[in-house]
Amino acid sequence: MASLCPTGRLSICMAVVTFTLLATGAQSKLLLNGTDCTIREPLYNVTFDFNALSSDLNHHVTSEEYGERFFFNVCDKDAPAKDNRTEPRAYLVRAGKKITLGYEAHLQLDNGRMQFSFLGEPCGNGGHYTLDIILLCSYERTPAALRVIPHTPDQCRYYIFWDTPLACQPLPTALVANRCTVRDGTNRHLYNLLPLGGANHEVPLPDGTRFVVSVCKPVRYGHLTMCPPGVGVCLVNGTSYQDYGQAVPDPKIDASGRLVMEMRSKSGSCQNSRILFECGKEEGIETGPIYRGRQDTCTHEFVWRTSLACRDTRPCTVSNPITGTQYDLSLLANRTYTLTSRDNRTYEVGVCRIPASSHCPLDAGACEVSAKQSVGLGVISDELQYETTGAPYLLYRSGAVCDATSGRRWETRLEFICETDPVEGGRTGTVVPPIVVENGECQLVVHFETVLVCEPSLMACGAYNESTIDQYVDLSPLMDSARNYEARTSGTHQDRRYFLNVCRPLVPQYGLSCRGGAAACEASFDGVTARNETTLGFPDVSLVVAGDTVLMKYLRGDPCPQDPVTNLSTTVTFHCLATAGRGAPVLVEIEHGCHYRFDWATAVICPPERSVPFESSNCSFHNPATASWLAVDSVLIELSLCDKQPDAFVDYHTGALIIHYTEKDSKNCSSVNGKQ
Repeated sequence: MASLCPTGRLSICMAVVTFTLLATGAQSKLLLNGTDCTIREPLYNVTFDFNALSSDLNHHVTSEEYGERFFFNVCDKDAPAKDNRTEPRAYLVRAGKKITLGYEAHLQLDNGRMQFSFLGEPCGNGGHYTLDIILLCSYERTPAALRVIPHTPDQCRYYIFWDTPLACQPLPTALVANRCTVRDGTNRHLYNLLPLGGANHEVPLPDGTRFVVSVCKPVRYGHLTMCPPGVGVCLVNGTSYQDYGQAVPDPKIDASGRLVMEMRSKSGSCQNSRILFECGKEEGIETGPIYRGRQDTCTHEFVWRTSLACRDTRPCTVSNPITGTQYDLSLLANRTYTLTSRDNRTYEVGVCRIPASSHCPLDAGACEVSAKQSVGLGVISDELQYETTGAPYLLYRSGAVCDATSGRRWETRLEFICETDPVEGGRTGTVVPPIVVENGECQLVVHFETVLVCEPSLMACGAYNESTIDQYVDLSPLMDSARNYEARTSGTHQDRRYFLNVCRPLVPQYGLSCRGGAAACEASFDGVTARNETTLGFPDVSLVVAGDTVLMKYLRGDPCPQDPVTNLSTTVTFHCLATAGRGAPVLVEIEHGCHYRFDWATAVICPPERSVPFESSNCSFHNPATASWLAVDSVLIELSLCDKQPDAFVDYHTGALIIHYTEKDSKNCSSVNGKQ
């Protein structure tokens, strides 16, 4: 076959990628071996670069069946060469024993499936242990967690699925941050089809060919789905992949009032597609796309029945477009919430409905109340909304005139944030009192904390230590439901303020109006007021622990000013420091203007101080790690411990000194143990 390399440059090309085309019956098989963690596939000349998957710490995942833990790393250029490496790059921990799965990751593309393969130590069946990391294209800002394919204890080959945007072809600009929504001009209902865009949908045809359909995002490149970049409808015939319509960012309402997506092919072959979305309520069953055939010379038509295409959705409810969880805030409706802002202005607000007893004007959902009058701050609405980032919210527009010069009117935004320290009875509608976070520039912003918008599983605030098997490190003592942490900064960032919380959203506070649900926020500060708030990430990524270091990442922040296709993100590195107490975050750097790195020295993650010396001469414990003394006779006078030779250890996680001592039982003169 002909070379894919330019004449005279074969050796350079082959250093980047080699590929083999193997005949298998009527089809061909495309095999490519990547080097330097990159693969350039020849069909569309797209280069996949996986170097960003390298981690300072090992990746790890636990199998659900047996609790076995897999550890691995890939693309680590700083690691020693294979011949000089003493520790494996991938291993399995089973019943406390480490099984080597491989010292080197081999990157390969097999008919569209990209994977890292490891070859490990001998296995009982005469072969070797192997581990295949299957890389799956995911356009989600927060891809699914690593997951192990079910296996049996006597198995020698293991598979892990890894969803990552790095396994995708480049996204067209219009599809990078699209919301996949359209508003019906007749009844103002907002259709949101983004939940349908999480996967490819297969439509088999009688002749053995098949359509692969995706909405909101292009078809995901993958095994036996090597479709052209950007396509929303792809016809697969053996190893032939044809463009039957490019993906579009949003649906449309056509002249007949139908919800449709029109996808035009770039191939010039007059093979376009149209998807009609019809309301489907049959117990939430989603049919996926069904092929109706060619409707005219150039257009192939599909119909897709889904509840997302229904107009009569329940009021005061919305689905999370990322997880599919439905939130229902009707328990909060039809009551008046009276709020007082930091500047002593009084407001009344309602959620979806407000009772007639409210002081607000007749059609208002929020108002400012004074002794003389009330001013409407937006027309009541029961249309709960949710964007791909942030929190569910209600928007009340067209309030009283705010600026007579421009004619601008007041509006109110109610944002609902998961309450991680819920009040008793939260599921019955009881909420933490809502807080006004902004009441200027013609907008009132109110944050409601409630368990009604919590996901079934919150971010885990602990993880197993990769360096010490089965040691669990827990950051939950640093979660603060009463206040936020403010990071210290260097001289170059004195005009900015940085607020964080740990494993939970920021606590609402007046003057800080980052998007509801954010866990990290940046704001400019003029010495009096915080302005221009920027969201730096949300608390939905698990922790990674190795040794005395814990990494916590917050993703999906606002678009990065330096690179609009990248979202701002935050990494907090926690270090053990016995003298630090809870400690506080410190801004270390802003990497490429997009990624914020904080260091946090804290005693919370330090291992227990197992032996704290007791000095009998002054009846005190001395902790050399903190250079501190505790005089027992002045704190625990009633126990009279000075002559009992007590011993103790420090639990930094709880901030407690645990004292053990022996007490004579006066009744039978035997010794009993005591603990304080």
